[in-house]
Amino acid sequence: MARRHYKLPSLTSLATFETAARNQNFKKAAEELGVTPGAVSHQIKYLEEDLNVQLFNRKKHKKQLSDQGESLFAVMQSSFSAISSTISNLKRSSVDFEVAIKSTTAISSLWLTPRLSQFWKEHPEIPVNQHVTDNPEPQGVAVDLQICYGYVENESTQKNILFHDELVPVCSPKFKQQHPNPTLEELANLQLIHLRAKDKNWSNWFSWFNLLGYKGKIAHGTHVNNYMIALQAASDDTGIVLGWKHLLKPKLDSGELVILGETSTPAPFAVYIINDKEELLTNNVKTLRDFLLVSA
Repeated sequence: MARRHYKLPSLTSLATFETAARNQNFKKAAEELGVTPGAVSHQIKYLEEDLNVQLFNRKKHKKQLSDQGESLFAVMQSSFSAISSTISNLKRSSVDFEVAIKSTTAISSLWLTPRLSQFWKEHPEIPVNQHVTDNPEPQGVAVDLQICYGYVENESTQKNILFHDELVPVCSPKFKQQHPNPTLEELANLQLIHLRAKDKNWSNWFSWFNLLGYKGKIAHGTHVNNYMIALQAASDDTGIVLGWKHLLKPKLDSGELVILGETSTPAPFAVYIINDKEELLTNNVKTLRDFLLVSA
């Protein structure tokens, strides 16, 4: 019925293609789908024969999309995202008013949670569930709103800028007393606290110094995988962390952390709040989204 009406190939082959294209690896696609790599290869071959085009340029383990494959994948990804959002909303019962919002641990602790406290004072009837993770990859958790640094264009979602930020070196007051007003070269050779983030959008010391035109040696320093740990280490006089001036405002206002020197750069990207298209949003999602935009 679906094929006669919409003139579509097998939906199984299309779903298999989307998974293989997203992973660019038939073995990984097979693991996700719970089938064998041979079954994935068979479905892709069947689809290619049906469409009379080559969707993948096959190279050993990595499967790169052809131009036709890129075109089909873009449409598939957009369509599947829209279907997923619609189904999520259809599953909501008439008494399910919870709003799920995703953010990193740093944004949650420093920016979002204080604002949610104010939001609940004004809207105590709206429950909000925070999904806090520093992993940029989708984790199978349906959320209504997502706060992220930088944005990847997606036809099924819409974005709004929450704020732009400024990158500055920050440390404890004691550390600043020991190293007042360092030059850029001196700063690069002090005890730097490096963040190893999974999300490569986030700036690091190397990109920051590069923006300033500094090409010299940069201290190896201390490496951590969580920004809140990095901030705590800086507060404990361990060294200097790359600070997001707007995001760190509570810690800067309290004096727990201070800006070291007068060198700064604008953050390359903005911080966005992302949601499905307007017509798919519940009133509660819109209320929280609009509140955060105003508070930002």
